Amino acid sequence: MSFEIRPFDAAAAADRELSEYHLAKAASWQLDFPEDPPVSYEAAVGRLRTPWLSDGTCRYWAAYANGTLVGLGKLAVQEGENSAIADAEVTVHPDVRRQGIGTALLRALLPALHESGRSTVNSAAVKTGSPGALWAERFGFRVVNRSVVQTLVIDETKPELWDVPVPAGYRLARWISPAPEELIDAYAAARDAVQDAPLGESSVRHPRWDRERIRTEERTLAEQGAQERVVVVIHEATGDIVGVTGLLGYAYRPENCYQNDTSVVSAHRGNGLGRTVKAAMMRWLVAERPEVRRILTGTNADNVHMIAVNEALGYRILRRLDWRETTTAELTDALA
Repeated sequence: MSFEIRPFDAAAAADRELSEYHLAKAASWQLDFPEDPPVSYEAAVGRLRTPWLSDGTCRYWAAYANGTLVGLGKLAVQEGENSAIADAEVTVHPDVRRQGIGTALLRALLPALHESGRSTVNSAAVKTGSPGALWAERFGFRVVNRSVVQTLVIDETKPELWDVPVPAGYRLARWISPAPEELIDAYAAARDAVQDAPLGESSVRHPRWDRERIRTEERTLAEQGAQERVVVVIHEATGDIVGVTGLLGYAYRPENCYQNDTSVVSAHRGNGLGRTVKAAMMRWLVAERPEVRRILTGTNADNVHMIAVNEALGYRILRRLDWRETTTAELTDALA
């Protein structure tokens, strides 16, 4: 098969190209993740045009066969703690896999990767032992971390699982972003408690949260049309926020919500506060957002405590993922 690789502008793409991208993405996702519902056009294009904050800045390259878009390569670079890392992701329609298109897309990212100055390259998370995992391994991407994706299907979950009382000495507060000015510093400090969450051998580091970073995140989410709900637990004796959880909803996929950070300050762990804030979040969500049918969350496979907390609230494990990385130099050699 002959094909052509060209830069792709998601914001300026023609309707036909976006439709072709959706077909490639949906077919690829159905094959690789059959446990998920089908990917709609709105979800595929919305995710493409509205990258998650953790993606950073994204650039794309498309593969065309006989004038039809059949694959997409993505290079995402972040700043701050992860400014030495780039994320590479390749999607190819299953009908044209094993013909060199994925390799050509990965190779097309290389000049931009070198220009970015990033020394480490992460691949998209893939299922253990899947064709995608074997393909990534071929180019030197080694497993550095493992995680589980859990889902809570609201219609299949007993609401009484969310009837979790607030422990004595604590109280709850909640808001839809932005955070109240009088709580912003305490909120940032509590979110920063995520620093000791396990990351395996990955080069990725958790973001450091402060007032400025919180406000930047809130502005960006608002610009994307995303809604962020936050529930916090406050220690009554000190007035400190000692536990937080967040939930994100995007207009392009109204039936889903995505778990944001959940963290508890170390001195207050062991009191069930993680379960408390997550249960309160579910009671709030189902009361105000009846269109939401499913919650998704990713947790490090070593974080058995949080996995158990989620299961107690009705989550079940949907899949297990490998996170892989290599160096820019090694990837360049592998593609030479």
